[in-house]
Amino acid sequence: MGINKIKLDFLKDKNISILDVETTGIKAGANKIIEIYILKVLNEKVVGEYYSKFNPNQEIPLFISNLTGIYQWHLKNAPIIDDEILNIKDFVSDSVIIGHNLKFDLSFLNYALTSNNLKKFNNETLDTLNLSRALLRSKVKNHKLVTLSKYFKTINQNEHNAKADVLTTYEVLKNLSLFEQLKDKTNVESVNNYLNSIDTHLKSKFSIKDIPNTHGVYIFSNNKNVQYIGKSNNLKTRINSHLSYSRSYKSNKIVNSSNNLQIIKLNNELSSLIAEHRLINKLKPSLNRSGRISRNIYWIKLKNNKHNFEISKIKNSKNTLFQIGPFLSYSKAKDFKQFLDFKFETLNCRSNNSRKSQCDISILLGTDCACVESFNLDIYLKNINEKLVLFFKNKEKELKNLTKELNQQSALQNYEEAQKLKNFIKILENYIDFEKFISNILNLDVEIINLLKNSNIYISENKINLKLNLKSENENFVDFDDENYTEINFFNELQLILRFIRNKEPYTIST
Repeated sequence: MGINKIKLDFLKDKNISILDVETTGIKAGANKIIEIYILKVLNEKVVGEYYSKFNPNQEIPLFISNLTGIYQWHLKNAPIIDDEILNIKDFVSDSVIIGHNLKFDLSFLNYALTSNNLKKFNNETLDTLNLSRALLRSKVKNHKLVTLSKYFKTINQNEHNAKADVLTTYEVLKNLSLFEQLKDKTNVESVNNYLNSIDTHLKSKFSIKDIPNTHGVYIFSNNKNVQYIGKSNNLKTRINSHLSYSRSYKSNKIVNSSNNLQIIKLNNELSSLIAEHRLINKLKPSLNRSGRISRNIYWIKLKNNKHNFEISKIKNSKNTLFQIGPFLSYSKAKDFKQFLDFKFETLNCRSNNSRKSQCDISILLGTDCACVESFNLDIYLKNINEKLVLFFKNKEKELKNLTKELNQQSALQNYEEAQKLKNFIKILENYIDFEKFISNILNLDVEIINLLKNSNIYISENKINLKLNLKSENENFVDFDDENYTEINFFNELQLILRFIRNKEPYTIST
């Protein structure tokens, strides 16, 4: 490798704050920060440190505790992040913020800021993950911090705690700064410009010319197959990220397996979302991990001849007392069934009426037993059905009751029970939202219909129609023939539109 003899030259006379956070999970908002360490450096001299653990007021998953060495009891008397976030912002205010996969750390810190009506960080930033991707692409098997630590033989090995990770990141940064590609870079902006620029080899490979700064869908393919389909609000920015020197492992796999790039310009984000969804399911690209719809729609049923809930692909069937749905995947139906089993305390043993006495499980749980001859299935089902009717008639009220119970369990620090309730609340919220949305669509709710109309989307006869001005070669891509457009397509596209409107999940389905 080429060597630049001046270490960290592009950071000369600049305060840098290298930071790392440990969290209870990967999603800011749903998960919380439990530890942070920040090392402030000026011209390779340490000028300050900040360290704290935080009480997340939620259960720390066991695998997180095993990974970080931080357990629930360690944080009982620790402050909460809300009480310290302003101090953290002040500490790094005059610094270039540096981290490994910094986007992750900043997502949690910025969430804490905005939750307290504070502005997000606007510091210059530098991510050693991007530096590694650009400078070590063919030299390491992956760009994890522990891998880079071994590659550079740094003193501080990655130990999955904030301080160790920061010290390792700093050592990795110093080693990466010596590479020839950075020798003429005089500041952080010039380094980031290099990282985000298009790899010259890929620029010629895909004949990149005039990528528009518009909404749309892009398709990477080779001579045989479609490899990857994505969408973006800004095609130029998104495609450039796939082709940049600091492209991700997945992007590298996409561009290496492709030799052609096709762009379909669209006029709004929602049309792009639906077009991407249709293309993924029509062309079945090999490198899209998500976005493909299930072949079936599922329903949860209480039948008059079974003592527990059943998941079925059949919408209308005999012997059904109560039916809940639709669910667009088996896993979602299974999650909701688990919630119903919890809420209505249904029996989980097999009903064969062959036993003379209760089984050990029913004795331990103190429940009825469907196995014994004396069990009255009709009375049991009548009771469950009445509860179901009442529950779904008052869904919003039941949701409030669950939320109240969640708050009580959290106050008692019963975090495991609180987390279970939180999951069930999310499941019920999603069901209620989707049910309402379907009803509004079928009843031609004016507000929703106008919103769709503004995106050139129209609904007729249980079909979503895109009114797009496309080049002739793109028309067959985006539209389905009527015979190929099923109820499954309709419900899945309604789900996409609902997510878009509610902004509850990331818009893209193929990240």
